[in-house]
Amino acid sequence: MIKKGLTLAVAALLMVSSSFAQKGKTVTFTGKVRFPDTQNKYQIYLGKYEGEGFKKAFKAIDSTKVDANNNFSFKVPADKPDFYQVRVYYMDRIDFWADKDNINVTVRGIDTAKMIIKNPPYIFMENTSKDNDLINDVNWENYMNYQNMIAVGQAQYRAGLTKDSLLINHLKGGFDAINVDFNKRIKYIINKYKDQPAVLYALNGLNWKKDGDLLMSTLDNLTKKYPWLTQAKAKKKEIEENMAQTAKIANGKKAPDFAYPDVNGKKWSPKDFKGKYLIIDFWASWCGPCRQEIPHLKEVYKKYKDSGLEILAVSVDAKEADWKKAMAEERMAWPQINAKESKPVMASYLFSGIPYLVVVDKEGNIIEKNLRGETLDKKLKEIFGK
Repeated sequence: MIKKGLTLAVAALLMVSSSFAQKGKTVTFTGKVRFPDTQNKYQIYLGKYEGEGFKKAFKAIDSTKVDANNNFSFKVPADKPDFYQVRVYYMDRIDFWADKDNINVTVRGIDTAKMIIKNPPYIFMENTSKDNDLINDVNWENYMNYQNMIAVGQAQYRAGLTKDSLLINHLKGGFDAINVDFNKRIKYIINKYKDQPAVLYALNGLNWKKDGDLLMSTLDNLTKKYPWLTQAKAKKKEIEENMAQTAKIANGKKAPDFAYPDVNGKKWSPKDFKGKYLIIDFWASWCGPCRQEIPHLKEVYKKYKDSGLEILAVSVDAKEADWKKAMAEERMAWPQINAKESKPVMASYLFSGIPYLVVVDKEGNIIEKNLRGETLDKKLKEIFGK
């Protein structure tokens, strides 16, 4: 029965994708896979993100596999230009703007390394016009930014092993310097391609809190130049909603409430800690910086617990087994809960990256957000005077 249902579902997907290909204008996306899935476990998907803000999710509209020469191809609807994504197995993802370009890529496919690490390769799209040139440029900057972050992290780790305080302090601001440089590069790309619809892709690299003027002026320019570009209107609406939510979670405002279960099924909420100062630690088993912060949190907990400090760890792991394994390894002494469906709480606190720590006062009001390491120590010293 399950096998029959799966067959019908695949058939329905193929019928939907065929109807897309038959309607009006299409472009072609072709690719070659260097290391194909020889065990025939995985599909190659064409799809797009649907929804707004934190509710966005990838939805497949077509699927295929490589041919005898390790090539694959999709016909992509282009009556209404839009962003699409091709997912090759579980490793490679390629975003593109479907309008007039017939795109070709070469991807790695199955990762043959003995140890698989989260470091996606750069994938160059060939045969592109300005809109997809822009995406190529943004992806290159994202790729290089990530490589630089890895290099700085490794340098900081090695410096820590030497116990050389001068070297440690010299490298301390490495991540901040990389972020400043990346911000400048993205702004250059936005100014270069400001009249292209796909500049929306580059806008995702800006922080609306810091770069709101450039974001809004670019979006206003797009909506004026392309009245049909509903994506620009949706992006502007999303930013305006984020601004409104930011006002709701400003320092001094009530911390948004939520409730998730611990391993025994008991639900915990920030309200359970009224009368105590509280650190809400949003983390995940797969997040290296989150795991690196835990020893520091143990020191903080030991130092301030008797003064009225508690910690609530909120895992955003989608897989409960991964969360439980990490808890067993880390042996944290404070309540641990798992937000499998993490998008609502991420939206209410307006964060997309972790670790994300929020300090809350005895009445449940936010004192400060996005603290870690030295910034957390400084804030707690202000609160407790030691």
